[in-house]
Amino acid sequence: MKSEAFETAVNPALRRRMRTRGNPLSPGNNLAFSPITSVSKTSEGHAPVSRRVIEISSAELEDGTQIELIEDPQDSSRSLLARFANGDIDFAEQFEFGNRIFVPISRTSNLLRHVQLPRGAKPYGTVYSLVANTRTLLSRVLDLSSNDLEFLALFILSTWFVERFSVAPYVALVGSPGSGKSTALSVLRLLCRRGLLTADISSAAFYAICDQLTPTLLIDEASTAGDRRTLFHLLRTGTTRDITALRKNESFKTFGPKAVAWIDLPSDAALNSRCIVIPLRETRRNGLLRTIDPEIRKAAADLQMSLLRYRFEKLRSLALPKTEDSDELRPRSRDLYEALALPIADIPEKRQWLVERLRAQEEIRRAPLSVKQSAVLEVVFVIMHGPWEQTVGDLTSLANNLLEIAGENYRLSAREVGGLLTSLGFTERGRTNRGWLISTSQRQIIHAHNLVSIYGMSLLPMELLTDIQRPCKRCKPLSRSTLRGLGETTLATWSSRSLRRRRRS
Repeated sequence: MKSEAFETAVNPALRRRMRTRGNPLSPGNNLAFSPITSVSKTSEGHAPVSRRVIEISSAELEDGTQIELIEDPQDSSRSLLARFANGDIDFAEQFEFGNRIFVPISRTSNLLRHVQLPRGAKPYGTVYSLVANTRTLLSRVLDLSSNDLEFLALFILSTWFVERFSVAPYVALVGSPGSGKSTALSVLRLLCRRGLLTADISSAAFYAICDQLTPTLLIDEASTAGDRRTLFHLLRTGTTRDITALRKNESFKTFGPKAVAWIDLPSDAALNSRCIVIPLRETRRNGLLRTIDPEIRKAAADLQMSLLRYRFEKLRSLALPKTEDSDELRPRSRDLYEALALPIADIPEKRQWLVERLRAQEEIRRAPLSVKQSAVLEVVFVIMHGPWEQTVGDLTSLANNLLEIAGENYRLSAREVGGLLTSLGFTERGRTNRGWLISTSQRQIIHAHNLVSIYGMSLLPMELLTDIQRPCKRCKPLSRSTLRGLGETTLATWSSRSLRRRRRS
């Protein structure tokens, strides 16, 4: 299918350009290509040479040479290739080596014509100035806090190094109509690597564009898209490099950075955990420029060329130092940290700032537990503080008592509680003649404290708590508001008699 698409895209003018002599390049990997074969004449006495024409969007070659797709600065309807080798950059319609001819994807193809491309490469100064210039340009069109401007600047830089990540960074722009979400996406399109802005996208188009170009996909007003469930699925699969989608005997990669605008943050915990959340609000600030302003367009074009130069120089050499602070982040936050921190690996103070801000983001992205999960967790937490041996059946009764106290009408079965225990990570249980006994091992005790530190306790009434029977050192780091006075309580508190007295009062 790829060669058929390529044959259609290659017009006579392009075929003539293919015959133009170029610079030698050695073959490599990471090519997005559609090959055809041509036969060229050689000197007398030699057999004809069969050459493969390879249509690419980018390449990292074995000798260290990098090739990147750009827009012809003299003709926006044409694409060129930029080659970076031995510290030098040159541009051409094709590069040739041996039996290979590298040519760019046509600028007029359906896949590429709406994708933002740099028009060359230019010096960037230092990484400090590159981040500062990016943040300054953003502040000229967006009314955001300094922290959110910094987040977006680091996201923009990270899109130019997506090949180095195992998990792609996502941004969720959340705000009411008129809050500037479309403006934010428009400026991201001008600065990110291969920015593509769309108001809606089908599954087929999503697979095709991501597989061929690995763009920075920018989806506007996604909350109005027809099939939100399908969109959520596509976005979730696009975060991880190793995931491959199979459709009608074809395989696709949907990996790549993405930014999505929402009116409300979706009720999809898995998707939200993969995003940097940027809240937007309607502004009355004067002096903000529009993204169509010629001054903004010129500044963005210059900055994008500097970002390309930075990519060329640092793609292979950047390495992220190991830090203890980043190890304290949750796994999804750590993935975001590694993506956003790599381009600024040489700036330790910015990496430290990033760790601190991602910790704060964890609270925004965290989805609350369901009432059923909260009831089971809070009962388990109490059990872990006492000398009692409790079965799943015992825990079911206690959880249902707690739900009754909280005014909830539904009740849990032992089977449901077993499933909830597993979903919360409490898997250590042993069969006895009384039923499945819940283990109070050190591992499960630590896990219970970790979950309470994350989700807090919302159901257990303060007046049902008694004095601590045995001090718990693991409770000390937990805030008073998290524990709500809980130390160690007696299970008699939840007896039917106590509940009856509570109802009568």
